[in-house]
Amino acid sequence: MCGPIVLALPVGNQGMWRYTLGRVLYNLGRVVTYSLMGGIIGLVGAGLSLAFLQQNISIIAGAAILLAFVLQRISHVALPSPLPSGSVLLKLQAKIASLLKESSLPPLFLLGMLNGLLPCGFVYLAITTAAVTADVSRGMIFMAGFGLGTMPAMVGFSFSPQLVSPGLRSKISRVLPAFTLLIGVLLILRGLNLGIPMISPKLSSGSTPQMMHDHK
Repeated sequence: MCGPIVLALPVGNQGMWRYTLGRVLYNLGRVVTYSLMGGIIGLVGAGLSLAFLQQNISIIAGAAILLAFVLQRISHVALPSPLPSGSVLLKLQAKIASLLKESSLPPLFLLGMLNGLLPCGFVYLAITTAAVTADVSRGMIFMAGFGLGTMPAMVGFSFSPQLVSPGLRSKISRVLPAFTLLIGVLLILRGLNLGIPMISPKLSSGSTPQMMHDHK
């Protein structure tokens, strides 16, 4: 995810600790943006839950993921940008390009925040899942967890780009579609309310998972 930008991050005459700190700040910037996006989409999901049962939202989200996957595989159409217009995306890319020329630490954090707005299939997948939380705080926590979960790979990639061979990238590319399909299917199963623990739990009052029995 966003590997070329990671490899393009400024190096300069930095010691190991400063180099590491810069990569961590960059990734923390991504986490901040993802968290804000999770809060927004969680709020949207909460609004939708007023009109639909939460399990229906889960089914719709899963179906949307599967439909987008099929359409992209058939037509090879790139995923749209979440930004309102192409001009905004061009300005964002121009700002990122200018920040890549900076060698100090604060621009790396800002660069990570801006990078979080770029079109990315994995991020779209996480955002769609976050909508099912139908809650601002849970949406933020989910997306923060997504960002933090990607940090080890992203930081490691910045240290060892030579380890990511064309063969390894090819294997990863073959696995990602299956992962996307799995998430879509799991969201649909979750909404079907089948009573399968961890996969399709029974929902209490048609809105939230019944995670525990009421205490007497």
